[in-house]
Amino acid sequence: MTHVQERLKALSIELPVLGAPRYAYEATVRCDDLLYVSGQISRTAQGETLQGCLGDNANLTDGVIAARTAALNLLARINDAVGLHNVRQILKLNAWATSSPTFVDQPSVIDGASQLLLDVLGDSGRHARTALPAHVLPQGALVELDATIAIGTAA
Repeated sequence: MTHVQERLKALSIELPVLGAPRYAYEATVRCDDLLYVSGQISRTAQGETLQGCLGDNANLTDGVIAARTAALNLLARINDAVGLHNVRQILKLNAWATSSPTFVDQPSVIDGASQLLLDVLGDSGRHARTALPAHVLPQGALVELDATIAIGTAA
């Protein structure tokens, strides 16, 4: 069992099984030692999209849960593409949170995703990040994430 698998088990996390994208793009694209992961929304393993608008009908806790959900989908995409044990470093996490004009705490919301990446990947989960508001996201999602990851070969 790899360190990442041990962490997932210790955290009682089971990665969701994701299908192919619905539209004309790839879920992941690898170029040499970089993996690009397309946007992953806050859709649960049961297929429910966590929706809302921060500062309107969703609060900080709702946003953190949605960010963690999107991060689980991101981890599942990485695992499907190359295996989580081959992640050298999450280089950049881009994040959007559906927000009202008065909600300005997107960084606290996206910390839900960042903390999950650290919990699962350890130091390899440390990343640069952008956390931005959005007027609307696909399927009414509360959060969307994409990422650039450095890939290596597990020892």
